Amino acid sequence: MFTKLPTLTLYQLKSVILLLLVSVSSHAYNNDTNSSNSLSINVLNVNSQPLENMVVYVEPVGHTITHKNVATLEIGQQNKSFMPYISVTQLGNEVAFNNKDNITHHIYSPVGKSKFSIKIRSGQTLVKNNFQQAGEVSMGCNIHDWMSGYMLIVDTPFFAKSDKNGQVEIELNKSGQYKVVVWHPQMNEANNRMSKVINVNDSMSITMQLLNPMDEIPTQKNEDDFDFLSDY
Repeated sequence: MFTKLPTLTLYQLKSVILLLLVSVSSHAYNNDTNSSNSLSINVLNVNSQPLENMVVYVEPVGHTITHKNVATLEIGQQNKSFMPYISVTQLGNEVAFNNKDNITHHIYSPVGKSKFSIKIRSGQTLVKNNFQQAGEVSMGCNIHDWMSGYMLIVDTPFFAKSDKNGQVEIELNKSGQYKVVVWHPQMNEANNRMSKVINVNDSMSITMQLLNPMDEIPTQKNEDDFDFLSDY
């Protein structure tokens, strides 16, 4: 036994089609604005060669991001040097200074709202979570003056350092306009940065090539034959 379906008028049929189109359009829009898009950044020097350990971060333009990267950053002191030489973290995150040497280090940063001074005994880890301003934090050691390191504090959860192939992969959880920034303390660019604004609607790849050669990265080695403060 079959039930006879009601006959739709032309007006009713048009209304049903319109509702279906609106529903599909709304679904596509929601998926587009909230989808996860993979952004691949290739960082090159002036000779088109890949650059390793370049900080890359991505900032939203004209929209906000509520996601937060809560990972604790670890900066080690090993073989009387900062390991790694450059680090990056999101504003508000914890930073753990870990002395892996068998001597004391007196780590400091002398300027800005993020300045600090801490003495770390051998094998000790000290955690700071009161950095209040985004920007560069240059670091040294009052005991071993050849030690130098940099931490970049960014106000975005999207950041990474380039690998040996100059590649960075960042997952963006929302489509829209973004500013891609490359930073390194030895970059010969304004504020040690270069940037590009892009529109992200899907997974995509971009290349960031430096306009000028980089300065030499310090070796963090004692040039003297002795270290009279080794047992400090």
